[in-house]
Amino acid sequence: MKLSKYTFLFPLEEEYYIYNTLSNALLSIDQDSYNTLKQNQSERSIVKENDIDTELYDLLSEKLFISENDKDDFLVYKSMIDSQRNNLSHMHLTIAPTMDCNFSCHYCFEKKEKKYITSEVIDSLIKYIEQQKDLSSILLTWFGGEPLMAIDKIQEFYNKFQKIWGEKEFSANIITTAYHITPEIIEVLKEVKISSMQITLDGNKETHNKIKQTTGCSDVFSKVIQNIDLLTELAPEIHITIRVNLTRENIKEYVELYKFLLGRYKGKNIGIAPGFVNNRGHNSDKKSPLFLSLKECSEYVLDLFYNHGIHSPAIQYPDRFFNECAIRNRTSMGVDPEGYVYKCWEIIGNKKYAIGRLSDGQIDYTNITILNRQLYGADTLEDKTCSQCRYLPLCNGGCPLQRIENVFEGATNKVCTHYKGYLPEFLKAHIKLKKAGFANNR
Repeated sequence: MKLSKYTFLFPLEEEYYIYNTLSNALLSIDQDSYNTLKQNQSERSIVKENDIDTELYDLLSEKLFISENDKDDFLVYKSMIDSQRNNLSHMHLTIAPTMDCNFSCHYCFEKKEKKYITSEVIDSLIKYIEQQKDLSSILLTWFGGEPLMAIDKIQEFYNKFQKIWGEKEFSANIITTAYHITPEIIEVLKEVKISSMQITLDGNKETHNKIKQTTGCSDVFSKVIQNIDLLTELAPEIHITIRVNLTRENIKEYVELYKFLLGRYKGKNIGIAPGFVNNRGHNSDKKSPLFLSLKECSEYVLDLFYNHGIHSPAIQYPDRFFNECAIRNRTSMGVDPEGYVYKCWEIIGNKKYAIGRLSDGQIDYTNITILNRQLYGADTLEDKTCSQCRYLPLCNGGCPLQRIENVFEGATNKVCTHYKGYLPEFLKAHIKLKKAGFANNR
């Protein structure tokens, strides 16, 4: 048996740890075992059973820290990913009830259109779902545009959906600016079983109001904060993630904004997270005055923790089970207001990437080339670099859509995980938080 390529060894003060990206197991070990395993790793030599404690040896084998060879380890990973890709019992459904929005943010990839989903499209989607006999669970994301501008359509869909879905597993979330929140809308959100919500801020009040401008409101930031207050009062059961979009222009505002939000919502069902705006497309390999590199993002998140005491979702323990993106699963899909079907929410509304259109409960496939690219193209499992990477179980090769753009459209998106090159530092942060009493798991 040898140490798996997915295994990391690192010290923390006077303690010693071993972590494996494939099993996602983290163990504290004694110094002598650490030194022995560190030498084995450096020399790529055999780990003998009598070199370390027998109980530890058995545990290392069980948790895949040591294995016969890396090829078999990769096949373990591949089998799990294949299982998720071929799972027909679960659907991640994204619906954009409108592509309309009262804002025009400079970074938005959506094509804003004053179109709203019709009852005919809703009925066709309901019929399609009803015909998927293998489905037993659905995760629904309301997207846009600004979905709350079509709150009546959200309500119409849910009322019709519930009649055919019954008591089977269902959860729903929404991505919104929160500008349109009112007591009446909150009641509808509870009625349609919204359990979580992502609200975007673009920096402090001054910066947010420069980016988010709309007729009839000169201080959008304060209105959104008041609406979050209303949500915490009237719907405390809805978990809110406040995502702060960050670029070089506003990154210095995050610490102050975080402290403001934490002070206002401490003890509430609210999380706060930095969201780095990506440099997408053909020039993403060039240094931009606006966008941060992957290295800068990793170092910034670590700096927040080690120098400011701020921990974000990026600091939390890696996902217990790595997950394949819904774009690779034939069952999952997104639907725009006109009934066009997509495999990824980031391209909803861009009909160039529509794979077909709903019609009487069926998908009329009109673009098999795009469908095949998104299901099978730029496959991580076939990528020589990614398939050999020890971080693969944590990132699964990054965003499939960005990979597809790289291979088929000449883009140069960076798809590696923020853990790359920094994993021990992130795990050390997790350990420190656990010792301080934080339940720091995702």
